[in-house]
Amino acid sequence: MLEPTVHFHTIPLKQSDGLLGVAVMDRPKALNALDHTMIRELLTIVETVESDASIRGLWIESSAEKAFCAGGDVRDVTNHGQAGGLTDLSNSSDYLADEYLLDVWLRYCSKPVFAWGDGYIMGGGMGVFQGADVRFVTEYSSLAMPEVRIGFVPDCGGSWFLNHVPKGLGICLAMSGATVGAADGCWLNLADWLLPRAEKSTLFDAVLALNYASKSQALAELGSILQDATTESPRQGPWEENGERLANSIRHQTPLNVWHAMQAWHHDVPELFIGLEQASPGAAMVAGYQQQRMKYQNLIHAVIQEHDIGMQMLSDGEWCEGVRALLIDKDKNPQWRFATIEEVTPDWIQAMLAPMEWTTTHPLAGKLAAKGLLHD
Repeated sequence: MLEPTVHFHTIPLKQSDGLLGVAVMDRPKALNALDHTMIRELLTIVETVESDASIRGLWIESSAEKAFCAGGDVRDVTNHGQAGGLTDLSNSSDYLADEYLLDVWLRYCSKPVFAWGDGYIMGGGMGVFQGADVRFVTEYSSLAMPEVRIGFVPDCGGSWFLNHVPKGLGICLAMSGATVGAADGCWLNLADWLLPRAEKSTLFDAVLALNYASKSQALAELGSILQDATTESPRQGPWEENGERLANSIRHQTPLNVWHAMQAWHHDVPELFIGLEQASPGAAMVAGYQQQRMKYQNLIHAVIQEHDIGMQMLSDGEWCEGVRALLIDKDKNPQWRFATIEEVTPDWIQAMLAPMEWTTTHPLAGKLAAKGLLHD
């Protein structure tokens, strides 16, 4: 029998009756990349927490300090980067549907969810992290939605939560795949509290000592404790330092003009968009239009649309090519469909954004409905 990749246990609370559930992701060699087994284990844990009245909250962490979770196991999703695109989408569709169900279920969990986001938090890991009510980062945390660099777009609700980044800067993160540090992560509303790694045990003891009479009471009490115990980071990150001017340069712009603005910024402030040239031009444009389309929609709309974009980009082959070049053959020379951002055609963008035609219930909508999560 295979060992679990997520270890779950409970610890008695100090001031309230009941238990705190603790989920420890444990694929350290893969930096906790979410394969389908790991996703299913996390879904089982969330269901246990929701159904067991004695469990009053959930704490999620990694067994290793290097990464909370560095993303989804996309090699399996793309059939190991099959050339020319996929014709059988059943495995990929089921994987993404379960992954996105996990992200939504965490966000709508009736009990408080705490995520200790030490190390890398990227892609699918960001989906889990953003589902928590309280998101902790450390001085070693790095956050990103880097999907455009493998020929896909930010998913796991990324087109929704990146729209909650201040000043409209989420479109830059989506189109560039840029990585941000912990201080900028808090400023960009991708994390809540920056705490020293050494303070983890003290924080955990504080979480155990909260009053869990209700979810709101526990969260409010923790907020008061942290407000008194922490101070703002003494050093601004490059996004906070340049954010106002960057936002002014992209406001009300088309994705193409946003890209050109990022290129100019990359020349003047390189640390903002390190690796910008690695993005698939086609994926970057689709990501930009998806961000704009999602501006006034909700998380459920986002994940259903992202699921279908995934199917379209797998069929097209852009996503498979990115995974082949970066993770399978590792030649780091992807042959993108479009060589430059200017060459990306409107027809192709619209084809990637078009909803899939399913003969039965939408794979993700069906899973969400079964858990009572298909909110409009």
